[in-house]
Amino acid sequence: MRLLLLPLVLLPIAALAAIVTTVATARTPTGTGPDVETSPDAYARARRHAALVAGLSWAALVLVALTLPQTIPFGPDQGIVLACAPAVAGVVALLVAAVGERTWPRPAASVRRASLTRRTVRDVAPRGAAALALAWSAALLLVLLGTGLTADPDDGRSVTVQHESSTSGAGPYPGAPYGVPIAVAVVVLLVAAAVTLHLIASRPAVAQVSTADDARLRRAGARRVLAAVQLVVGGTLAGVLLVTGNSLRAAATSGYDVGGGWVETTDRVLHTLGVCGLAAAPAVLAATFVVTGSALARAARETAPGATALVRV
Repeated sequence: MRLLLLPLVLLPIAALAAIVTTVATARTPTGTGPDVETSPDAYARARRHAALVAGLSWAALVLVALTLPQTIPFGPDQGIVLACAPAVAGVVALLVAAVGERTWPRPAASVRRASLTRRTVRDVAPRGAAALALAWSAALLLVLLGTGLTADPDDGRSVTVQHESSTSGAGPYPGAPYGVPIAVAVVVLLVAAAVTLHLIASRPAVAQVSTADDARLRRAGARRVLAAVQLVVGGTLAGVLLVTGNSLRAAATSGYDVGGGWVETTDRVLHTLGVCGLAAAPAVLAATFVVTGSALARAARETAPGATALVRV
């Protein structure tokens, strides 16, 4: 069974290595140059290319997230695969996006003109989208830290509560056997996102496209990348909160026979934490879907012909 986890470990590492290689071999523009006039045909080709890359990237995200869990037979490790599948799918989707950044339409004219303005990740990544992706990540890692410290030390897959006269336990609970692989997968995802955003910022400008239009294409690409990252991390956080809340609520109540009847005791603090986790899970998941839809719609509006507003949010 452990050998079957090798694809789960090797797939995101290989994808990340491919992304790094893509960036390392990319040509970065140097210096600055005058703006160029936008060719409607060139801009239309660029928009079609951006839409194709986005479609393939999101298709890869969905495909890997749905098919990867099916490759592991039922058993104790299946839960680990289910928990890590979104992050692994996210890394694969970023690989597709990174490759797409290297395949922009090349100019057909004999005379080639393009802006050589240098940009950084801060110039292209919307601050609000980046902050949300980092916030989901920080919340997930903190929850995993808490569950890792409170999990049953014997197996790390359940939580045990000592009541006044009895002991109760419940699982699955995301202790170290679950938390460590999830945390590693999320860290790899964040590194892959940072590398992909660097590639978006540093790629050569699209030929025959003005500086303003090229900037919109970059920001739209960065927005789509960050939308995918926050969806993956937020969805993983929602799943962890759901499992944690369910186990805490179940373990918070214990019963024992006193001879004349059955007595139940409830740890109110743990029960409240469990209920809060169960309530927060669908709220987080709903928020990630709303943000994703809004981000994709905004990316489409930003690159629409005639769009001129560039708002750094």
